[in-house]
Amino acid sequence: MKTSRNLIYGEKIAVQSMIVIIFYTAIKIIVALITGINVMLADALASLTDLVSIFASFIGIKLSKKSANKNFEYGYYKTETLASLIVSLLIIYLGYRIFSKAVIDIGATGEGKYHIIAIIASILSIFVAWILFRKLKDASIKINSKSLLDNASEKKMDMIVQVGVLVSIVSDYMNIRYVESITTIFISFLIFKVGLTSAKEALFYLLDYWDDPKLIKKIKTVIKTNGEIITGVKKIKMRRAGTFIFGEIFVEIDPFADLIDLGEELKLIGQKIKDLNPYILDCSIFTYIHKGKSVKIGIPVAKGKGLSSRIARDLKSTHSYEFVILKNNKIIKKYKKKLNAKSKGTDKLIAFLKKEKVNLIIDNGLNSLVYYDLKKYHHIQVYPSFSNTGDVEEAIKLLTIDL
Repeated sequence: MKTSRNLIYGEKIAVQSMIVIIFYTAIKIIVALITGINVMLADALASLTDLVSIFASFIGIKLSKKSANKNFEYGYYKTETLASLIVSLLIIYLGYRIFSKAVIDIGATGEGKYHIIAIIASILSIFVAWILFRKLKDASIKINSKSLLDNASEKKMDMIVQVGVLVSIVSDYMNIRYVESITTIFISFLIFKVGLTSAKEALFYLLDYWDDPKLIKKIKTVIKTNGEIITGVKKIKMRRAGTFIFGEIFVEIDPFADLIDLGEELKLIGQKIKDLNPYILDCSIFTYIHKGKSVKIGIPVAKGKGLSSRIARDLKSTHSYEFVILKNNKIIKKYKKKLNAKSKGTDKLIAFLKKEKVNLIIDNGLNSLVYYDLKKYHHIQVYPSFSNTGDVEEAIKLLTIDL
């Protein structure tokens, strides 16, 4: 399954990112101890928070691969969203730590040494943060992972943080006061913003919030384009559970359609909806029988006029069709149309009845092709011609029992 392979890819990127973070965090700690520059040590501690964030994403992705079981019948997919929330809270905490440290150290003078080593380490950190940002962002798009996207956003902020660290090191070397603290406070506010935005989205997704109206619009287009039995869409409910998307669609159907035809249409539409997005794991379609405002009935007649017309028992004796429109089982309109010899051919008869847009007719010895076409492609119900119904009025009374 493609999505399973993508999740494995996401795990791989998460593991690679953790290894890189461990490596360059160790370098930062060593550089901080050698140079005695406090901002480098604070940056190293912030990198440990990054490590925890990536690890949370890794666990979330791994758990979301587990199949549903007796206790978790809807699967473990939301663990990835929960991991995203944890990552967001860690980002907020990182912003708080950076902010509080900057406030405490405001106005402090530089006491560090070997500044060139710290500058090189800081430039290296900017380069590494950029690489991780690209890898995590690409992976998040490929596997539809919010937690990896949050980590990518954090790495983007980390590049800005590293620029601030670089400025702080230079200002420490030049013994310029306030620059380090003011820069760091500004950076902490940017981190707060990213963390709060990500936390809000993760929390909303855990509460089944949905924010992709474009996908819903595409689903409606698919139903409208491929639906013949479906007469309308009542409601579409979508939710995101970690990497995957689940949906419930409530549609109205033609009450005169055959159940087998309905099943085939729903299967087709369901597959086309899944084709819109590879991460739509399940999309259930619930049907409601649409009771139309009116029903149009076509009755073959041999002779007579109006409701007293005699029903034709076969196509040969059919002189015309009496069309009756019912609303709430009451006749609101009726009219007659003649059927000449040429109109009794298979194609002509189908076109004749289709043009009148009837919902049901009485079978009076229809050709099998006519019967099949009307039922299969136009969803016109064909009722038998009962021996105890002599005229149109009696037929209407009998048919209303089934409407």
